[in-house]
Amino acid sequence: MERKPGFPGVVLALETATRPGSVAVLQHGKVVASKSGTTDRTRGERLPSDIIDVLGTLDLTVDDVERYAVAVGPGSFTGLRVGISTIQGLSLVKSVPIVGVSTLAALVDGARDSILVGAWLDGQRNQVFSAGYLRLEEVSCSPPTSASIGGVPTIITVPEGFLEIEPHSVGTPQEVSICWQERLGEKPLTLVGDGAHRYESEAKDLLGSTVRILPIQVNLAENVGRLALTASERQLLGPHALRPLYIRRPDVELARNRSRG
Repeated sequence: MERKPGFPGVVLALETATRPGSVAVLQHGKVVASKSGTTDRTRGERLPSDIIDVLGTLDLTVDDVERYAVAVGPGSFTGLRVGISTIQGLSLVKSVPIVGVSTLAALVDGARDSILVGAWLDGQRNQVFSAGYLRLEEVSCSPPTSASIGGVPTIITVPEGFLEIEPHSVGTPQEVSICWQERLGEKPLTLVGDGAHRYESEAKDLLGSTVRILPIQVNLAENVGRLALTASERQLLGPHALRPLYIRRPDVELARNRSRG
């Protein structure tokens, strides 16, 4: 699937929704540098030094960045807060616009050889964050790559050239599979993400043994950056307007409500 030409300037993309996390730099519409994180240090310890290091390999600094892109969720609550606040701080210095990108959309963007793709991100508690997409035959037929989630400013939730047929949601693998059964029918399905890998047997039991399972791309920030290239003017946010896409309420809120009875 050929992509539409997008923003040619320097784009810095960050993904902290998963444990390793990653950083990527794009220029002239292509990834020119990237770095994947490790789990031996926290995201807070790695940032913003990882960003500075990746830019340094290109003899660039944050002063050269013309657009920021960041995965806004779903994913690790702590990771999302660290990533979003880092990008907000960098953006604030020179009023550089930010594009918020769904982690699930970024996962699916790496599976463009499939017609029907589902993103399953491990949500812990025996749950997955999920969304399902159908690839369109003609990119020009693609609906707007945006959605307004609960009044939050518009973010990119649909990869270019895809149609969202199963909305962003959270549930057990069994709940998600049963919900999807009714609409997916016999179509060949590709599932991508660490949730798909962890619950492969459940997915194949309920959605069919032909389900193809793909792991998370090593550097998910590259997909985040690519999706941000074609952002509309409405999707260029200031730091104050950027919000996380949680889907599920944070553990601290659930615990507080339980303590209040």
